[in-house]
Amino acid sequence: MVFEAGRIFALVGWPAVLLVAWLSGELAHRGLGVPRVCAYALVGIAGSTLTGAHVTGETAAALSFLANFALGLFLFELGHRINLRWLVTNPWILVSGIAESLLTFAVVRGIALAMGQPESIAMVLGALLVATSPAALMRVANDLRSSGQVTERALHLCAINCLLSVLLMKGAIGYWHLLASGSLQSAVWNSAAILAVSVGCGILVGFPLPWLLRRLRADERGVTTVFALAVMLVTLLTQGVNVSPLLAALTLGVLMRRNRLLLTPVQRNFGVLGDLLALFLFVYVAGMATWPTTAAGLALAVLLSLGRIVAKMTASAAFAHVSGTTTRKGALTGLALAPLSSFALLLLEYSRTAGFGLAEGGLAAIAGTVIVMELFGPLLSQWAFMLAGETQRGEHA
Repeated sequence: MVFEAGRIFALVGWPAVLLVAWLSGELAHRGLGVPRVCAYALVGIAGSTLTGAHVTGETAAALSFLANFALGLFLFELGHRINLRWLVTNPWILVSGIAESLLTFAVVRGIALAMGQPESIAMVLGALLVATSPAALMRVANDLRSSGQVTERALHLCAINCLLSVLLMKGAIGYWHLLASGSLQSAVWNSAAILAVSVGCGILVGFPLPWLLRRLRADERGVTTVFALAVMLVTLLTQGVNVSPLLAALTLGVLMRRNRLLLTPVQRNFGVLGDLLALFLFVYVAGMATWPTTAAGLALAVLLSLGRIVAKMTASAAFAHVSGTTTRKGALTGLALAPLSSFALLLLEYSRTAGFGLAEGGLAAIAGTVIVMELFGPLLSQWAFMLAGETQRGEHA
């Protein structure tokens, strides 16, 4: 029998790293009170050499699908928790989310330009850093059993952040197409068509589900299974037509909430499937980023992280009173929006596969910021929820 070391590492690399990540997450959470996802990310960064070795094109495509499917589940659940009626009743929440997103874009773009980044890369960084990681925020909130004004506002603003991040990223791509082709019509059409088709895919998959589930009178497990399969279908469909699976999954969740198909507390996180995919997602995304190798790269990462958090806290606090809360809770809401990574990196990865020429440069510039916020962002969210007094940590939380 001949043992091939490379093949063995390729086969056992991912299961071994995921097992170590799970054990590290449990030890960090139970022993130190640190969010599990911080430990997952740390193991992902450390184990990136092992998991990235001997990855073929087919394997990379499969891993990318799993990551988009995992994030799609979080985006579906996030969309499912969005109360559109609340946004209509209190439009200042929507206004504050838009203002906070635009301020974050402006601050990040300004810092990037001041640090010597080209205008095109600065726009990409600004668009990406608007986003808040729905996976990290949802995971921290669910682990802490957090509920209350800060939690609900943070989740709604996270959805607004993700939507505007996609729009701004499409704007950056349109700007790049304009520079490349010189055709404004082509640039606008390219971005608008992708957005419309992404939303349309979510509506197409979600439209028959309410009728089907009510017809079958499915129980909780059945509904959860159907929702998970719907997210898988929308991920495959959008990847097949080369549009954004992230926006489609968010649309699907909002549509299910609109049709009053509500997830019960038992179904949150999608059970064992959701736990396993969440573990994979954080390890995979952390392995995509690399630590800055120069002092300038590290300085850019730290400044972008600080500027992003300050912008979110400032805008949320500024609109706190008019939107019906205190300045303190507004600032804590902005602090809870600190997590970054999964959404931003997968959006950038999708843009790269779609032929966006600046994706490689954007990934190099954002990598350091992703690592900083991947490690510290969930911890800041946890502090925000705890300071707001909205956590209900149980013995096995």
